[in-house]
Amino acid sequence: MTDTMVSHVDSTLISTSAPKRAWRLRNLLMLRPKAKAAIAYGVLSAGLYFGLYTFNDDIRHIAEMTNQGDKTYFLLPIGVAFLFSVVHGLFTDRFWEALGLKAKR
Repeated sequence: MTDTMVSHVDSTLISTSAPKRAWRLRNLLMLRPKAKAAIAYGVLSAGLYFGLYTFNDDIRHIAEMTNQGDKTYFLLPIGVAFLFSVVHGLFTDRFWEALGLKAKR
């Protein structure tokens, strides 16, 4: 009876060892929701900066028109700055949360 108990204990020790996980592409692409949000806001922020540099001449023209007396476009730079601030702030928040860092409250 002791022989079967020992063999039973030995077999459970061998069977409890965890098998190695296969690193498949599907497992590598599975991200936490916070990481997905950080990537999405990062792409959106990069797109906004790309748009800013792409339409640089148009933005400069609007600024010159406002300087010459056409005051209807004065809210445009304020709106763009607000949009950049919100998107970049959301990206930064999700980025640090994805890394596991949170601010003290």
